[in-house]
Amino acid sequence: MRPHWRLRVEDFGRISSADVTLRRLTLLVGPNNSGKSYLASLLWGLVALQFDLPALEGPEIVEVDAWLASAIPAGASRGEITIEAAEMTRFHRVFDALLEKHKDSLVRRILNSPDAAVGKVSFQPVTARPMKVSWQTAEEEERVHVTLDDGLEPHGGLHGDVGAKSWLTHIRDIIVRRVVFQRLFRLFASFEDSYSSIDPVYLPASRTGFMQLYKAAARRSLRRTFRAAAAEEEELLDLTTPSFHFIDLIGFGIRQGRRSNYEAEADFLEAGMGGRFEVVDTARGAAINEYRYIPEGGASSLPMKLSSSLVTELGPLVLVLRHARSMPLLVLEEPEAHLHPALQRRLAQVVVRLVRKGLCVWITTHSENFCQQINNFIKLGSLPPERRAEAQRELKFESQDFLEQADVAGNEFRFGPDGRSLVSPMKQSGAGLVMPSFNREILDLSRQATYLDGLLSEDVP
Repeated sequence: MRPHWRLRVEDFGRISSADVTLRRLTLLVGPNNSGKSYLASLLWGLVALQFDLPALEGPEIVEVDAWLASAIPAGASRGEITIEAAEMTRFHRVFDALLEKHKDSLVRRILNSPDAAVGKVSFQPVTARPMKVSWQTAEEEERVHVTLDDGLEPHGGLHGDVGAKSWLTHIRDIIVRRVVFQRLFRLFASFEDSYSSIDPVYLPASRTGFMQLYKAAARRSLRRTFRAAAAEEEELLDLTTPSFHFIDLIGFGIRQGRRSNYEAEADFLEAGMGGRFEVVDTARGAAINEYRYIPEGGASSLPMKLSSSLVTELGPLVLVLRHARSMPLLVLEEPEAHLHPALQRRLAQVVVRLVRKGLCVWITTHSENFCQQINNFIKLGSLPPERRAEAQRELKFESQDFLEQADVAGNEFRFGPDGRSLVSPMKQSGAGLVMPSFNREILDLSRQATYLDGLLSEDVP
């Protein structure tokens, strides 16, 4: 089963309304200053900050608690319940009510702004499947071992221990979050301001600037938490929470030698860059991580300040893929920035391989080259296996280089009559995503070229 969600947002910054389809690979495509970063930050926050939402009181939670009380016999030391897909709506309503009540405090936390607000946020899955929850008490330790199995995990489900006195509340909260987020869930874990290797990763735009300045910002973050910055520091630390989280990741979260599921993709990117990264991390005595780039055939390594924008833009992605142990989600802004079209296409290939491995990758972009390469991988996925293998050999792709339509969702940002953004899902077929904004510009560029070529031909004697 592939995770599949829908997000409904109204009156959020530049965005008037957004009806967004979210799948394992999600593209947010549109012009500059249309709200793509706002929406990407909100999506990251819904996953990273879900445990920041306070406990809900109201009819929705009463209904869920009553259902659990009837499904779980009082005093039972062990057992199992099955929640059918049709019964999950009550758990959906709990999270929706929680978001409605606390949506403004959530976006203020995400955007690190006391003035941030949103008119409406609703985050719901489109697909669901039966879920089994089993438990077994360990009275001597006053703990309850809980297993949740919804068929999404490769090794039989999620496991964790909770306190015996509050285990029903924990089960309720676990089910709510698992029903809503499916694979984007971290069992019995909470987000903190500092980076953890199980957190969703947000790679913001302008990564070159971050790579040049992260050490100064990280030193300040050691003295103050992100949410309690001193008044005199606020002007210097006026960044969103995803950006702060990224600084902490670069400064302290990367660990040399940590095994990753995505090292092959990091190797593939470094091969395209013509060099490799070296990490001097805090575990080896440095106060803050240092990075150097070693060009192929180069006599010595280069610090980030002397490296090209190619290195500083792609470097964070390479480092995350090589050293982040486990992440439920990667949000990547403007992957095309500062890249030659050949590297944009190579990066699209890396994204496809990450998706094939099961990682959720959500991307903001306005690159026609990047999106066209994604469409080509969708075309490959639409071919019968034998013809796909033949096409992959001809095009020099590997067997994992294709996308199935069910893996991908595209969402287009466009400006309405009032100058605010409207966001809606893109049409899709076996030929890929239909992208009207790119098509219009390409057609207009072609018309200009044809007209000017005609004028030049008239002037040729």
